[in-house]
Amino acid sequence: MSDDKPFKQETLRTKVMIIAIISVIIITVLGVITAGYFFGIIGLFRLLGVQYDSFGSLLWFIVGYLLIGGIGELFTNVIRILMPKAQKWRESQIKAAFVLLSFLVNLIIISFLDNVMNSIEMQAITRVIVSFILALADYVMDANISSNQEEKQM
Repeated sequence: MSDDKPFKQETLRTKVMIIAIISVIIITVLGVITAGYFFGIIGLFRLLGVQYDSFGSLLWFIVGYLLIGGIGELFTNVIRILMPKAQKWRESQIKAAFVLLSFLVNLIIISFLDNVMNSIEMQAITRVIVSFILALADYVMDANISSNQEEKQM
């Protein structure tokens, strides 16, 4: 027989230790992901010549994009789900529409944030390039998720 006890039967000290260790692991993973995203955006912005006053303003730009982008992502995913159900479009048309819609939503969000925030200045072509890169990244991530779900169903 195994000496493993269920979590409910552990002492309070052991429970606190387990929860603390799991919390530290989760916080570390989230920190690494956030830092990677943040420094990736910094690198992309430097390559494209985006000017910003401070890292704080860049952080607010990213937070604003993520908050507003969640609404935009919800909108594009609803359209992506409804288009095949209408049975009027081929698969290639649905994919192209998803990339185009994602590009437009990203362009609107980035343009809005650029106009609202005085501490970040982006040229119009830069907004288009960043929006296109984000739309392609969204499409690739969505394609990976869809292929993983199809493999699980088989």
